[in-house]
Amino acid sequence: MNMTPAEDEALDELAEQEAELSATDEVNELPPSDIIAFNELRSCFDLVRLHDTGKLNIQPDFQREVVWQPAAQTRFIDSLAKQLPIPSMCIALDFKNDKRYMVDGLQRMSSLIAFFKNDDWRLTKLDDVYPELSGKKVSYIKSHSPEIFERIENVTIPVTVLRCDMSAKAHQEYLFTIFHRLNAGGSRLNNQEIRNCIYQGSLNSLLLELSKSEKFVSLFDIKENKKYRFSNEELLLRALAHSEGFEQYTGPLSKYLNDFMSDNRNADVSHYKENLQFAIKFIYERVLKGSPFGRASKAQIEALFVAIIRNRETLEKEDDATIMMKYENLREDPLFSVDSLKEGLAAPDKVIARLESAIEVFS
Repeated sequence: MNMTPAEDEALDELAEQEAELSATDEVNELPPSDIIAFNELRSCFDLVRLHDTGKLNIQPDFQREVVWQPAAQTRFIDSLAKQLPIPSMCIALDFKNDKRYMVDGLQRMSSLIAFFKNDDWRLTKLDDVYPELSGKKVSYIKSHSPEIFERIENVTIPVTVLRCDMSAKAHQEYLFTIFHRLNAGGSRLNNQEIRNCIYQGSLNSLLLELSKSEKFVSLFDIKENKKYRFSNEELLLRALAHSEGFEQYTGPLSKYLNDFMSDNRNADVSHYKENLQFAIKFIYERVLKGSPFGRASKAQIEALFVAIIRNRETLEKEDDATIMMKYENLREDPLFSVDSLKEGLAAPDKVIARLESAIEVFS
């Protein structure tokens, strides 16, 4: 369907609003009284040892897409060598299994691991760092400037430790807020990136798996070199959570999705997988006829997923012409117009009305 410039611009504005919804922390609860926060000093060598022995997970079940450039890593190592003040890291300590999870400090920790574990790593040549470090390989620094290498090993970094139970929902919600507050800069984590850190388990693994499946990649024309920052995983999560029980949605959206991931963190996800795989395949092959989605709002896409999952048994028997007619009716539904969506993108009454309408269209 061709769009006028005005319609195209309106859809861009809606996309920005949807992106902001995925980055807003709507959880507003007091910290649990049984989470204990304390400070400690750890040497750089000790932090790397914790990582080597599996006691510190720096990228819990996700790969962050925004990373320091080599020059920033080099300046961090140089700051350690010059013993300049270093911002504290924040680590969650799960007292049930004695595992630590990096909350804030991923880029600094990654730089330490590169420096201590990769003799072939060459620091960037920069005028404002020690000549003994500038442009040098780690192996060269070890052999020619051992005193600098040992100094970096022994430098201590302040660490804030949150002693918690990673399986407790209240603790998960608190960590979710901590992630938001500590990553409030220009490259802050969005909600789904944080969920991939906190809600590890079978459901999270399913979302990661399906977002990389061949049909899903084709459906959304996903490019290998483009950064999506877990927007695809969140779309699947929204579709799944709504298809399982949107009637109970009372908002806010971030807490609703957090609760669903927490409640189903280690669930048997075979049923979820069947439904999502069916919807992905059905939309790609029978609704879009092997073409990727064009310009469409997330609200309309998630409603299509929910409608197909809820009407799975009857839709399998429908002919192609009927299916195409239903899809056109959904696209023309006034509830999914840009103006209507902008009025109440995540408002409970609006969300429920949209999903009920989509289910009815495909029934």
